[in-house]
Amino acid sequence: MIFILFSCLVTYAAKAANTSCPLEMSPARVVVPFGGPVSAVCKSLSDQAKGMGWESPYGGTGLVKGVTNLTLQIDSLQYWRVRPICFVNLNGSQCTKVLPVTAYKMADNVTISLEDHVGPFKEWDIFVMLCDVIQVAPIQNVSLELLYRNERMDKVWFYDIPIDEPVSRSLRIAMLAKREYNGEHFRCVARMDFGPLGPNLPEISSEPLELIVHYPPTFIQPKDEAVTLPVGSRMSLNCSASGNPAPEYSWKIPYTSQVPNGTQAIFDSSFKHPGTYECTAVNSEGTATKRFTVTQAARTRTTLTAVLGVFVALAVVLGILGLFFVTPQGTFSCNKGSYLPGRTTSGPVWGPLCPTSIVPCRVCQACVTWVFSYPGLLRHQVNMANVAPLQWIVALCMFCSVSGDGCSLILKPARVVVGFGEPVSVICEATRPVRVLGWESAISAAHTQQGPSVQWKVDSLIDWIEEPICYGVFFTTPRQCEEKLNLVLFKSPDSVTITVANHTGPMVAGKEYQLLCEVQNVAPVQYLNLKWYRGHSEVYNRSFTDLTSPSPVQVSSILVITPSEADNGALYSCVAELELGPEGPQPLPTVTSESLRASVYFPPTFQSAEAESVEVPEGGDTTLNCTAAGNPAPVYSWQPELEQKKENDQEAVLTSSSLLPGTYTCTASNALGKKSKQFTVKAKSKGRQKV
Repeated sequence: MIFILFSCLVTYAAKAANTSCPLEMSPARVVVPFGGPVSAVCKSLSDQAKGMGWESPYGGTGLVKGVTNLTLQIDSLQYWRVRPICFVNLNGSQCTKVLPVTAYKMADNVTISLEDHVGPFKEWDIFVMLCDVIQVAPIQNVSLELLYRNERMDKVWFYDIPIDEPVSRSLRIAMLAKREYNGEHFRCVARMDFGPLGPNLPEISSEPLELIVHYPPTFIQPKDEAVTLPVGSRMSLNCSASGNPAPEYSWKIPYTSQVPNGTQAIFDSSFKHPGTYECTAVNSEGTATKRFTVTQAARTRTTLTAVLGVFVALAVVLGILGLFFVTPQGTFSCNKGSYLPGRTTSGPVWGPLCPTSIVPCRVCQACVTWVFSYPGLLRHQVNMANVAPLQWIVALCMFCSVSGDGCSLILKPARVVVGFGEPVSVICEATRPVRVLGWESAISAAHTQQGPSVQWKVDSLIDWIEEPICYGVFFTTPRQCEEKLNLVLFKSPDSVTITVANHTGPMVAGKEYQLLCEVQNVAPVQYLNLKWYRGHSEVYNRSFTDLTSPSPVQVSSILVITPSEADNGALYSCVAELELGPEGPQPLPTVTSESLRASVYFPPTFQSAEAESVEVPEGGDTTLNCTAAGNPAPVYSWQPELEQKKENDQEAVLTSSSLLPGTYTCTASNALGKKSKQFTVKAKSKGRQKV
């Protein structure tokens, strides 16, 4: 009964209140712990006051006449919601003023926990961190924060929950398990803020929560290294990698199958053959491989010069001894038509041994014998009776070889494109009378004949530096010429792979990433064209015409992207094509990588307007749709919370038949951010009834 009368009095007093009421409160606002004392003075600023009083369930004074100030005194505040009213009677009127009184209670506890998870995380796992504040009042003056390294990661205020009694509330934060979180501590902190006129209360913190995140090995130093070893030094290769669990290591060493210290991160040994050393770090989350290309440091210029000098001097001495002291038995014929039955693998094609119109036969004999017989490349008998000095022999040898432009040789086909290990056959034809035709080849025996054509044939071509040359010796000038075969030996790549360089897990929208395409063992690389595709659209291509290696090599290409929300789920691939010209195989030799599906994280975005007005239908359910797009999938919270609909508080669509008119706020959040949407719920307006 007392509360009913008090409520009526408050209502009446509020009607009589106006902004010019001559009353002053000291203090203007009271904030006390529940059960604490309340004391405030109400003073009239008008000299026409007939009486004053306090209306309050505790400490009320009733009307007191003849005073201009009056004190409200409550020894122990036992109500959570108290609104004492000071009133003053003036000449024929009354005005009132409410004293704001807030009773507070510090939280019993603040806790931090993981929602539905036990044990370590894998890198990029999605999880929800829970901060709970237990039995605190009033909740609208409480903020709850999640701290990481004493920096705020998220914060929520409960100012839109007008509840005076103690309640418990939670903060849910969707997060990604990152490797930098491993071993770090998180904590939740609750703070009460009553503004500049309120007390400065201490924060209440939870116990710290340590996260354990497992992630694959990542090398501390660059992924691949080139190491040059000074002469005489030990070799130390550092393969240390970070990872959780701690990685284990294995090594592949050139020239041997035995690996000392095979389980160590650092390979330190006097064993130092040049070559490629491969280290693999592995744990339960993945594998990473690092290569060390080891070379010996070049010797000093002085040492190299001395070594070369010794060999040059030795070669000169042996040449002179061969000229003046070696005399093969037999004679050599200088008759017209004499010619060499073969040619060297490095020197020019030699024509008739003794063209008498140029030099004496005996000198030419000595020249040819020195050039061909001494190295063991020509096996015929020469009379060395009249040998000229070395200087004359070298000069005259220049005239013994007659060559010129306009070679009368035709290769059929002129250009050959052949796959590694496949057979090849080419015909060399002379267009004028020829003494002899022949082929020079690194992998097949020299083949000559006196007919107008000669064939070069290999059953399985496996020499990457093969350069077949057809040569001919003619009766008329030019006496000799040669034609090099345009030969392209190719090999399709063993594999083409695409990865995200220096990154694992999902990408984040708006950040820059490098996609790496690697091509293994392709030749010749100068004919390679590497094309990048997003879906079916070509976005970039890379050629390698600046490289000239004839043997298989490994090459790579990088595509820089800045993904957006639209890239989530996009497929990237790269295609390696060998464009070998019209003589090459059709269609082009092509190897395509497996597609890389981009996983892009982006903050929530609403699929509809960020503010909506909804009418409550008569006798039906009210639906509030807060669906948002986001990756990871957003989690939802609603304010104010509906006690009877707690099961809907984490859903995107809220459907209820008991929603009251008012403003409802939905917040969609994930590890990258949060976004709120406001719904204004209105009672359905009643239409005019027809008469």
